[in-house]
Amino acid sequence: LDLFYPPAMAPTSDLIKGFKLLRLLLVPGSLVTRNLLVKRHASREAADIDSGQGNILFVTHLDNFVTEGLLQKCFSSFGKILNVEIKSSEKKAPRAELRADHVKLHVNFARIVFSDAASVDAVLNSADGRISSSTQLGLPLSTLKAEVKAAKSFYRKPAELQQEIDEWMANFDAREEEKQRQLEQEALVDEDGFQKVVSRVTKSDGFSIRSAPKPGLKVGAFSEPISGVKALSEGKKDRRTKKKKEREKVDFYKFQQREQRMQEVVQMRKDKKHDEEKVEQMRKAKRFKSIDATAK
Repeated sequence: LDLFYPPAMAPTSDLIKGFKLLRLLLVPGSLVTRNLLVKRHASREAADIDSGQGNILFVTHLDNFVTEGLLQKCFSSFGKILNVEIKSSEKKAPRAELRADHVKLHVNFARIVFSDAASVDAVLNSADGRISSSTQLGLPLSTLKAEVKAAKSFYRKPAELQQEIDEWMANFDAREEEKQRQLEQEALVDEDGFQKVVSRVTKSDGFSIRSAPKPGLKVGAFSEPISGVKALSEGKKDRRTKKKKEREKVDFYKFQQREQRMQEVVQMRKDKKHDEEKVEQMRKAKRFKSIDATAK
């Protein structure tokens, strides 16, 4: 359903891939229209081409509310109709994310067979991009009532909603009063002079009583490990650690191999510089003779 276009923005009657735009009112006097794409049906059968009747109108851009009865009633003002047939075809979604979610699109189209070709010409002449006043294409009453009912079901009645809120607030106040009464009851001291501490912190007469923290799992004699079990568990842990270390490879990726080669080059340069400095120191200290001197 498309809203009424102002005269300056009204679509033209130019062909849209061979189709012409037919704009029909939803109800008389309304500004809401239903836009259909129409053209003369071109049959692929040789018998129909030779006869050259041209009395079949092809209609597409149909929504799911259009029925054959509505089309029969709408286009009967252009001429006598022999048959109306609506079909639906499935096509892939245009975007990849929709196809990934298995979204399927359906295209509805219809073939309307008139008694003569002049009726088809009358429809095509009315498809000039302006609103056609010769006929209307409304919604079926059952569908219209169901849509209105479904739209109203999204909203709660104000009286019911206000009553539910009042009841919840009243119950909330009652729950808060009951919780406060329980806290006051628990803060009372019994005949023996003891006070029950039910949480980590209990407030009474301006004092805060903190309960002892909960003990851990290993408390008392049960915290001592059984002989042999500890060693077995440690052995399993060592094997797991060793296996994990064996899996790690420092030269698996290319960047690791590249960095390792660079580090080797840097280390070789450092070793060479260190050796040269050491030789120079030994030469100055005359700790050795050169090869030329020994040969002489």
